[in-house]
Amino acid sequence: MSKVIQLNKEKGIAAIEFTLLVPFFLLIIFVTVEFGRALFQYSQLTRMIRDAGRHLSQTIITEGAGMPTDLTDANCNGCISDTKNILMYGAGTGSSTLLSGLKITDITISEFPIDSEIMVISVDYDWTPIFFDQLSEFGLGNGIDLTFNFSSTYAVRAI
Repeated sequence: MSKVIQLNKEKGIAAIEFTLLVPFFLLIIFVTVEFGRALFQYSQLTRMIRDAGRHLSQTIITEGAGMPTDLTDANCNGCISDTKNILMYGAGTGSSTLLSGLKITDITISEFPIDSEIMVISVDYDWTPIFFDQLSEFGLGNGIDLTFNFSSTYAVRAI
C-alpha cells in the first residue's frame, strides 16, 4: 500500500516540475527561432543589395563626361527606379516584396564621394519579430520594444 501512495506523490511532483519548466523551454525555442529568422533576413537583405548593386553598375550611363551630376532617373535612363525595383521585388516590376516590411523609402542610392563614380546603395530595414514586437512590463510602464533596425550598405563602381 505504501508503494502506491509513493508512486502517486511522484506523479504529482513530475507534473509540477513539468509545469514550471515548460515556459523556460518555450522561451528558449521562440528566441532561437527569432534569432535564426533575423540572421536569415539580414543575409537576404545583403544578397538583395548586392544583386541590385550589380545591376546598377552595369546600367548606369558613364559615357562621355562620366556619371550624371544629378543622379535622377531622367539622367540615367531609369536606372535608379529599376535598381530599387530589383532590390524590392527581384525584378523590374512586381507587387510582392522579397523582404516583408521593406519599403521603397528605405532605399537610398547616391554617389559617394562626389565625382568618384562609386555608387552607394543603403537600406534601413526595420526588423519586427513574428511572435510579439513588445515585451510587457506587466503594468509597470511601457513595454520594451523588440524591433530593431538593420542597416546595410553596398558600394559599386560604375562600369
